[in-house]
Amino acid sequence: MRLADLQARFYALVTAPESVAATLAAQGPAARQEVERLVAGDARLCAVDRLEIYAGMYFVRLRDVLAEEYPRTSGILGADAFHNLVTSYLDACRPGHPSLREAGARLPDFLAADPAGRDRPWLAELARLERTRLELFDGPDARPLAFDDLAGIAPADLGAFRLRSIPCAALLENRFAIATAWRTRHLPAAAAETLLVWRRDVEVFHRPVDAEEAGWLRRLAPDGLAFQALCAGLAAGRSDQAAAARAFELVGRWAADGLLRAAD
Repeated sequence: MRLADLQARFYALVTAPESVAATLAAQGPAARQEVERLVAGDARLCAVDRLEIYAGMYFVRLRDVLAEEYPRTSGILGADAFHNLVTSYLDACRPGHPSLREAGARLPDFLAADPAGRDRPWLAELARLERTRLELFDGPDARPLAFDDLAGIAPADLGAFRLRSIPCAALLENRFAIATAWRTRHLPAAAAETLLVWRRDVEVFHRPVDAEEAGWLRRLAPDGLAFQALCAGLAAGRSDQAAAARAFELVGRWAADGLLRAAD
């Protein structure tokens, strides 16, 4: 047998949803005989029992990693239901990346179609928030724009000053009040929201944003937006004074949150 074939056989057995013994039993006597020729057993453990150790380690390690990455999702489901979810997920979405961090990347989408997610249609959105927070925690760095940077801009240059968002920021469109459920740990109500998620220093935050703020946040990346364009857009339906006040309100909040990227 070629090494590649041996590796493929080993992988198929230790990642099967059933135990190694059950998988071989379903494949017939010849399958077990083949394994006994390929894997050395001894007086303590036969070939199948040796493979069972690897199979158990494979699943338990991945289940524990996913429970750490999705603590609220696993907490709501409970240990047994989360165990069953991970079993189904790993069977349908086997890891294809050498990093354990990527093993759970497809879980939110999987949940949307899984019975656990269909019974709780908000659960996939909760899992997506957890996954987004994890990805942004590991995301690229950028120096945020500080209030001192803003104060140093000459009035004549303020209109052309370009506002850009940091790379570690994302907007999530939800059908349920996930932010409230996250804070109170109560089941979310059916109420559409847009969540802004971002990292500041080594901490990840999220908060709901209204439709107007969400629209402007989308225009901050990747090329940015001139301050005068923000003011002009906000002037629709507002007096010049109200538009300027709203512009400074938004920019001040974004700077305080660390959402604006400083010039390179």
